[in-house]
Amino acid sequence: MKMRSLLSLSIAALLSTPVLATTISGKVTDPAGNPVAGAEVKIEGTRRVAMTDENGVYRFEDVAQPHVHLHVFSPQFIHGDNDLGDIQGDQTVNFILSPASVENIVVTATALNSSVLESVTPVTVISADKLRKIEAPTLGETLKNTAGVHSTYFGPVSSSPIIRGNDGPRVKIVQNGLDVSDVSRVGPDHNVASSTASATQIEVLRGPATLQYGSGAIGGVVNIVDKRIPQYHVDGVEGEAEVSYSTVNEGKYTRGGVTGGSGNIVWHLDGYYRDTENADIPGYASVDPD
Repeated sequence: MKMRSLLSLSIAALLSTPVLATTISGKVTDPAGNPVAGAEVKIEGTRRVAMTDENGVYRFEDVAQPHVHLHVFSPQFIHGDNDLGDIQGDQTVNFILSPASVENIVVTATALNSSVLESVTPVTVISADKLRKIEAPTLGETLKNTAGVHSTYFGPVSSSPIIRGNDGPRVKIVQNGLDVSDVSRVGPDHNVASSTASATQIEVLRGPATLQYGSGAIGGVVNIVDKRIPQYHVDGVEGEAEVSYSTVNEGKYTRGGVTGGSGNIVWHLDGYYRDTENADIPGYASVDPD
């Protein structure tokens, strides 16, 4: 069995409009006044995201939206929001975040980008660290041990998720919120086109939250989140790579991803390669071997 290398290249030009543009800046701290570094500040309704530095400071240049709503996310704190409304002139907006008792993970598949703590709908979020440990060649096999999720196993290279007994066209597969639209929803002998090799997290939605994706998602929604659509400016180059080998089937797996940027240009490149042979088992596969 072989799965050919897949390579994707995405280039995003983040252009700003200097006309009537303003600057929004501020500081994110905890109740004790300590800066919260690495918090994500987003202008809702846009793809503009700023990360706080070691002093908790963030900054948006050339904000052209007349109505601005800011959302602040940090895994160890309860999210913060501030609706500035129609703004004129530069703005300074500070946030004080309250600590969360458990890890607070944002769910991007919902329309409001709420967190797990804020969401009242059944949702499961698999983080990047856990995903690297349970990752399998197919999406169905990767998620089969998730609560309420099973797999339509149709061979080592073809497996789709079953959510609450629903599969096929009743379960929608999306990548970064966009429908994958492959033939895996038609028959179980087709693999899901989207790979988890470059995923930063996987979200599984159940219940009424799936209605926003239409009647084709009555069983549930699986959202694969990756870096192919850059969410924030990157100065310089960052990336990751992984190499693994399995002895049971002589499986070789290599993946890598690089994101870089300069000025208003951000680019991303990722790819993976997987090659396996037949799986070895002790003894014979039948009672009376040929």
